Amino acid sequence: MKYHFLSRCALGTSIVLILSGCQHYTEPAPATLVGYAKLPADSFAEGPVAGKRLGASPINGKHTPFKKGQPIQGFSAVLKNPDGTFLAMSDNGFGKVENSADFNLRLYTIEPQLKTNDKLDAGEVKVKGFIELHDPDQKIPFAIVNHFTQQRILTGADFDIESVRRTADGTYWLGDEFGPFLLHVDTNGKVLEEPYRLPDFSRTGHYLNSPQNPYLEEGSSVRIMNAAAQHAAQQGAKYQPVFSPYHVMLQDNNPSVSHYARDKDTPNGLKLAASDVFDIQSIQQAGYPVVTWTVNDLPRMLELMALGVDGIISDRPDLLLTAVKQFDGNKDGKPDYLTPEGLIDSQRFDAQGHRGGRNLRPENTLPAMEVALDNLMTTLETDIGITKDGVAVLSHDPYLEAEKCRLGNNQPYTEHQQKLIKNLTLKEIQTSFICDKVFRGDSQVNGPNLSPVTLAFTKQVGLKHSYTPPSIQQVFDFVRFYQRFYTTGAGKNHPLAVKRSKVAEQVRFNIETKLNPRSDRDKHGVVYKSRTVTPEKMAMILANTIKRNGLTKRADIQSFDFRSLLYIQKNYPAIRTVYLIGDFPNKGPYADDGTNLQDEKGKNTPWLAGLYWPYRNTALVDSININRSSGFEGMALSADGNTLFTMLEAPVINSKKHELLIHVFDLKRKVFTGKNYRYPMADKSKAIGDFTMINDKHGLVIERDNEEGTAAAFKMIYLITLQDDGQVSKKPLVNLMTIKDPHQLADRQAGDFGVSNGKFAFSYTTIENIEVLDEQHIAVMNDNNYPFSIGRHLASKLPDDTEFIVLRLPEKLDLSQ
Repeated sequence: MKYHFLSRCALGTSIVLILSGCQHYTEPAPATLVGYAKLPADSFAEGPVAGKRLGASPINGKHTPFKKGQPIQGFSAVLKNPDGTFLAMSDNGFGKVENSADFNLRLYTIEPQLKTNDKLDAGEVKVKGFIELHDPDQKIPFAIVNHFTQQRILTGADFDIESVRRTADGTYWLGDEFGPFLLHVDTNGKVLEEPYRLPDFSRTGHYLNSPQNPYLEEGSSVRIMNAAAQHAAQQGAKYQPVFSPYHVMLQDNNPSVSHYARDKDTPNGLKLAASDVFDIQSIQQAGYPVVTWTVNDLPRMLELMALGVDGIISDRPDLLLTAVKQFDGNKDGKPDYLTPEGLIDSQRFDAQGHRGGRNLRPENTLPAMEVALDNLMTTLETDIGITKDGVAVLSHDPYLEAEKCRLGNNQPYTEHQQKLIKNLTLKEIQTSFICDKVFRGDSQVNGPNLSPVTLAFTKQVGLKHSYTPPSIQQVFDFVRFYQRFYTTGAGKNHPLAVKRSKVAEQVRFNIETKLNPRSDRDKHGVVYKSRTVTPEKMAMILANTIKRNGLTKRADIQSFDFRSLLYIQKNYPAIRTVYLIGDFPNKGPYADDGTNLQDEKGKNTPWLAGLYWPYRNTALVDSININRSSGFEGMALSADGNTLFTMLEAPVINSKKHELLIHVFDLKRKVFTGKNYRYPMADKSKAIGDFTMINDKHGLVIERDNEEGTAAAFKMIYLITLQDDGQVSKKPLVNLMTIKDPHQLADRQAGDFGVSNGKFAFSYTTIENIEVLDEQHIAVMNDNNYPFSIGRHLASKLPDDTEFIVLRLPEKLDLSQ
């Protein structure tokens, strides 16, 4: 097609003018529908059940999950094959990281049996097979859903693939929106190299990132949990693991709740600063309960409840009970989380007493457990170490800490005399130590008479003192004793006896394998002392104790050391796991050697079990500058096959212009060159759908709004020119809302939109597939967003099918160089 661009804005011309932001054109001549085929919405392929995170309610009449397997839907890019078939690529499945972990990424081979003027009995899209994207060579460095499998099949929670090109060597390059990334795969879908990121050429060393980017802390929590959950499911687990973060790391829009950020002028390069990285709603939508730690003031507890956390771990069970009694999120005048009998509803909220109730009684003791039960906690949270004789005993530390414990014979016991638990038998611990020291403020007291159930229990079982360090077995026995105490025992007439008995009958246990993973080292950094038993041994002993007591349904095992959790999932899948996340420096005034995001050198710790964490790389450091689902929607291959033109779907955040960036990627050097083109969007446009080049300077681009099933929708194909000055000029080529259909080729049902009177409208929210067939014919296909979109079947309210259409253009394209 020969055309030119005028030097000034002019009205009443059919040529688009992009000068100083003015755009004027008349409606293009309509294209004609000459071929039509349909893939029904309810089309499935072999594979795992998909859609488990779409909720229980039917969506447009479709029940989820989809038990037939993998929906063949959401085609976001198409390539013609030499044999007349097409390669159609599904995107991430159901639109989000959070709901697409069970949707496998595939490229389907399809064969449209086109209905044409002389073949009116056709119209079917046949599916001939597919290739599945996978990463067996572990080229992808960050966590993926199938991280711990051999094939490492990629899913829609890993990438949102929206564009694809085949190069001369037969391999494929795919454009992703979550990074955004470029993925390179072979003819069988195997990932060939690490994904390519898009640099921010305005800031050296930085990148253009979407909120889902796994190189940001903000984009990593769901990915970590997906990998953990898939591993659990493959072992037969029926639960979803729990995500348990430090509460100051939650996104709460509260600048007074601070966390750590880097500072070269403070010890270890750290200071306190706002750094909220975990999105509660995102994690929950992905299927994971969020139980946060450790919260000890009433206003913060109420704030977190309003944010929607599933549970809170607190040193002050009395305050947590008060918060539950006060919280009325739905404003109906009643506490949201209390049952009619006045207990905390454990199905709706998990109230956990941290180490029992350590700010009320000395921690990890039977009196601490008692005070947590007295305050109706739904869960007793505690830690364990393993003794020399293989018993799980309550302790937060690898040593019997001098700060917390004393010798029962009144002999001195100092920090330099501290004994490792792993070097003592249970008998040695319980005959020698009393852990009743009080040091956590005025609320912490240790009078034995404050714990009448403990006094009675220790007398019955022969423990030396109320504050003798107990084993986890003794804690289980104590809870049973506590129930009897308030049911038939000495406490049966207590005013709260019924509630306390009921609480003890159903209370859960959240037990941490306290590995305190950083080992002691000499001055040269050489490990000379391992302070605990191995993660596997600790997990095994604890799990076996839980099993012997018949508590697998009431006990969780939690840890900062993910190795022990993976071991539990593999060997004890009936026990739920809890993934603790924390970020404290291991040196300086805020040191804590029990958290897991930083090792001695500020790199990933081994306690994340090989799962990548982008330590301290947050939006505060490397900005989020691309909106969600606005990455590489379109990608064109140059005529000579040496260059990819990668096109963002929507403008970058805070862009002053309604324009998109097309970034140039050199396929020979495999780098983004820094060159880009600026594409001006139409006023009605919200995004582009696809992009292809037809010669060395010209291409086709689909623009769209977000409307469907209405004549007012905007769906336009533009003929564009890449100019030497970096600007893109364009003219409208096909209005997809006004297509001629003189032979009534399009399928129609009663009440369908856009298929009547010889006219045809392609009124779908997303139209993401365009392929040039010859100089006067193009193929276009919609992304049907199954099961969400209804752009055609307005009367029946059924989900959209995938429609493959061939259009004859009103003018021929110039396909020459």
